[in-house]
Amino acid sequence: MHARTTSRLMALLAGLALLLAGCTNDGERSGPAGSTDDRPERRGYEATIRRTTDGVAHITAGDLGSLAFGQGYASAEDHSCDLADQVLKIRGERSKWFGPGENDRNLTSDFGWLALGIDARARQEWPDKSDGVHELFEGFAAGWNAYLEDAGVDGIDGWCAGQPWVAPISAVDAYAYARSVALQASGARLIEFIAGAQPPAVTAGGPSGDASAPPGEGAATASHRGRAPTDLAVLGAAPSASNAWAIGSERSADGGGLLLANPHFPWEGELRFWEVHLTIPGELDLYGAQLAGLPGVGIGFTENFAWSHTVSAGNRFTAYTVDLVPGKPTSYLYDGEERPMTSRAITVQVRQPDGTMGSETRTLWSTHYGPVLDFPGVGWTESTTITYRDANIDNDEFVDQYLAMNRAADLDEFIAAHQTHTGVPLFNTIAVSADGRAWYADTSATPALSTEAIAAYEEAKRTDPMVAIAAQNRAVLLDGSDSRFEWLDLPGARDPGLVPYAAMPKVERRDHVFNANDSYWLANATETLEGDYSPLHGPPRTARSPRTRENAVVLRDTSASGPAGADGRFDLDELAAASLANRGYTSRVLKDGVVQRCRGAATVAVPPLTDGGTEVLPAATVDLRDACEVLDRWDGRYELDRVGAALWREFIGRFEPAQLLGDTPGLWAEPFDPARPVDTPAGLAPTTDASPDPVLVNLARAVQIFQAAGHPLTASLGELQAADRAGVRVPIHGGDNADGVTNVVGYGAGSSTMEPTPGRGPTVAPRSALTADGYLINNGTSFLLAVHFGPDGPEAKVFLTYGQTQDRTSPLFVGATERFSAKDWRTVVFKNEDVASDRNLQEKTVRR
Repeated sequence: MHARTTSRLMALLAGLALLLAGCTNDGERSGPAGSTDDRPERRGYEATIRRTTDGVAHITAGDLGSLAFGQGYASAEDHSCDLADQVLKIRGERSKWFGPGENDRNLTSDFGWLALGIDARARQEWPDKSDGVHELFEGFAAGWNAYLEDAGVDGIDGWCAGQPWVAPISAVDAYAYARSVALQASGARLIEFIAGAQPPAVTAGGPSGDASAPPGEGAATASHRGRAPTDLAVLGAAPSASNAWAIGSERSADGGGLLLANPHFPWEGELRFWEVHLTIPGELDLYGAQLAGLPGVGIGFTENFAWSHTVSAGNRFTAYTVDLVPGKPTSYLYDGEERPMTSRAITVQVRQPDGTMGSETRTLWSTHYGPVLDFPGVGWTESTTITYRDANIDNDEFVDQYLAMNRAADLDEFIAAHQTHTGVPLFNTIAVSADGRAWYADTSATPALSTEAIAAYEEAKRTDPMVAIAAQNRAVLLDGSDSRFEWLDLPGARDPGLVPYAAMPKVERRDHVFNANDSYWLANATETLEGDYSPLHGPPRTARSPRTRENAVVLRDTSASGPAGADGRFDLDELAAASLANRGYTSRVLKDGVVQRCRGAATVAVPPLTDGGTEVLPAATVDLRDACEVLDRWDGRYELDRVGAALWREFIGRFEPAQLLGDTPGLWAEPFDPARPVDTPAGLAPTTDASPDPVLVNLARAVQIFQAAGHPLTASLGELQAADRAGVRVPIHGGDNADGVTNVVGYGAGSSTMEPTPGRGPTVAPRSALTADGYLINNGTSFLLAVHFGPDGPEAKVFLTYGQTQDRTSPLFVGATERFSAKDWRTVVFKNEDVASDRNLQEKTVRR
């Protein structure tokens, strides 16, 4: 890399941290959903929809198409707006209906998604998809359309009621949306960077034709050049947190398998889960949850097995720097040879303030790896730019994978679906059989690099600070001008360039397996998973997060006082209680030392706290005595009535992420030891004479933050932490990743919805979520499922923390969150007789 690019590439790393995480517009269409496929529309769909307590839909039909029809109908009853909105998004039509948006948000979305081209890819793939996939999406779209026909656009119970852009969809619209979901950890996180990438003007005296705008591009497009993306919150809030436990026969009270599914996803927008029970008598009986707007089940159970997912710590794309040809910013060097970039002129229709329709054209560029990116603070210089290759852009096996998983008769067939399709886009899979076989695998799409490339990359991490810092942020930065870093075409891979199933990390055990978003290496609390796996599956032999360590502590505890009871073996109630015990790992192991330290210092002086050069909190001498007493009396749990939980969060949150892991000093006394991954790093770092004690300084800063937000140190967690559910403030228990709590809740704009959603006020300090109104919760524990396989079949308990409906006037919208707040688990009704006897049963048959 050129030395003169170093400062700009350092800025790139901030953009890389945010990720953790060819088409043209085909012109005017007949309507907002104006795409069809050439298959004749099927008639004769029929499904029975039974609604039970909390509005759960139990759908029964005689074949896959009718089952999907029933799911599409019921899903539209609850979440019609989500799918309609997302169809517009991936087709690049938000500006057409909503205008350019604040800070050109809609324009950026439209250009980015059209440049990514997933909608066009899906339409090209559709005719060749399997019969099962066609049945699934044709039925789902037909059901969604049938509901729209029955209710009318004005009759929808949701934010899109009466909107002119809500119209029937085709099967390929639904399929294209499914394909876009597979890009959540890659292309979907890069939309704003793709949309803003424009070449610089060539310096005086150099060639100019290579970088000139194509005819008709105009000043409107040129005005975007050099402008950094303006709304990075979506990129920074990717759904990257979940816990999942599979308890095998050796840790089960009666030998039957148990599963705990705890995905931490957004509570607003299209990434909400929707709970459903799907049945084809004699063929399929499946219970679980799926993202709103998709058919099938993504997390759930059958009579014979259960499974969940967590977002993998591996890499779904690789970023590349490319050296540009002097004077030709749209040509780059590859093994010393000049290569031209390719360009696409994309036109987006834009609704004007007066209601008339205008348009904007932008030319976007790609290398042979993929689209060029405009990272904030880096952009596109005359000598260097950034591009990337996406492991999921060609993942048309994604839907076949989940269809096979849903149809599996047992755990062996479920595992075989992974081997056959390898279409899981970004998740670890944690599964268990009825007889107690616990299975973990990271079969998510992972780039394959040669041994030589991996060695060169590992060396670059040691010698190149840019590559090293990118790696610390779980991003892979390679030299795209060197062919050594091309992906390999390996036998058995799902698509060229990817790791094949045989080389992916996986293990089956009889005690337990788990994951909490760290890499595969610690899939069991007492034994690591060693193997010659690609580092792009995530790093082995590295420190685990506080949340992973808390999960491991809970699972390995077989003491009489432990979460599994006197026998050290879990039953369903013990498993459910353990998931919401709300104990924090950092307070578990550090609180007593912090209290002892603060008792020796009544006051501590802190310097000003600045953010971007602006003073946020002043220099002060802070009295620690009250804070010390609050922490001393706190039991380390994040329950609604606990005083001290929020103060500890503000204290521990002042430490840098690298300090929490022990990679840099200041918090832990004993360094990380790969032989003891759960218990190290350990102990509170001792004081030194060389500098102010960071422990006391950070506690003082926590006190300052409370004062600035206007909250007393004696405020309970329930007084501070709440969700806004249609104007009703619902207190929420749980903590965040730094707290090290299994029940993770927080705030983040993790979806891309156009739905108006509650916002929070300004936070009072960097790396703090505290506002004058406390902590607003709209993300985290979402579909919380505990399953046990006993002699009479599966029994399960569940929360859907935000409820089944988009309708903010429905009692279910608030009631489900209040149920979670009270830890009032709902018993799943799975057997037909239990569904039939549910006290809130409503039943109807839908046909077309």
